[in-house]
Amino acid sequence: MLDLLAERGPLTVGELAEAFPDHVASGVSKHLMALRAASLVRAERRGRTQLYQIEAEALAGALAPWLAKYERYLAGALERLRLLAEAG
Repeated sequence: MLDLLAERGPLTVGELAEAFPDHVASGVSKHLMALRAASLVRAERRGRTQLYQIEAEALAGALAPWLAKYERYLAGALERLRLLAEAG
């Protein structure tokens, strides 16, 4: 669901449920409630529907400790990529 929200922007429960045909809409709603409870998404009411979107700062904060463990590997890979690009 986070991938869909990142790719498409704000979506309704119905739009998200369409992407998961093997799941019932109530299951999608429960998943969204858990994501809201974790502050990873937020909902904005527009008329009779709610649009869900990623809570960017909270997601970045949740990922930061995990990414920090791999920073040394990423930095080395990016440096190698830069050198390859400069070499032509």
